Amino acid sequence: MASLASSPSPSAPPAPVPPAPAPPAPVPADPVPASGAVSLAGKLAALQPRHRLTTLITRIALRWQGASAGPRFFVHGKRPRVTGKGRVSIGARVNIRCDVAPVRIEVAQGAHVTLSDRAFLNTGTMLIAHAAIEIGPSCRIGPDCVLCDSNFHAVHEGDPVRVAPIRLGRNVWLGRGVIVLPGVTIGDHAVVAAGSVVCADIPEREVWRGNPATFVKAVRCSPDFVRS
Repeated sequence: MASLASSPSPSAPPAPVPPAPAPPAPVPADPVPASGAVSLAGKLAALQPRHRLTTLITRIALRWQGASAGPRFFVHGKRPRVTGKGRVSIGARVNIRCDVAPVRIEVAQGAHVTLSDRAFLNTGTMLIAHAAIEIGPSCRIGPDCVLCDSNFHAVHEGDPVRVAPIRLGRNVWLGRGVIVLPGVTIGDHAVVAAGSVVCADIPEREVWRGNPATFVKAVRCSPDFVRS
């Protein structure tokens, strides 16, 4: 009789193989607009028709007031408010932004406001000139800044009203809400921090801040540096 140890054991049934998962359903692609529509929308956006119309109306109004604006002058948003019988000179590529609040330029008779080439005035900026305000080339004027060359009232009895020109050099940057008082000259490449009140001259290539604004540090830049 054969030994039970030598007899072959019955083989186990093979384990069932799980079915392969079904491939995910394809996600429908977003509809692609016709190339003509894309091209037309892009061209209309590039033309900025509303801003161009505002710029044209501003040019006409400036000419009516005896002012001038150079080539590629551009206005964003609303029209700037230019009042007074003084002179306003606007250079080439000057950009004025009035989308939140209009820029205001008040020029008394006999006074002169100059916006040099590539200057930028942000929304809510006010220039009030009774003598002269000169914004140099490539200056950046932040929102809600005020440059006023007159104190309008005497501080002490018998004192005269102070009226003195304001001059900004090349590539000057004024942060939001900076106030520049009569007689101030700000040198090339200087930076004034937001909320500062400037009542003294600022040399070129320096950062100032505070009320009254004081020196913070030097600006490191080459002579031909221009802020973007």
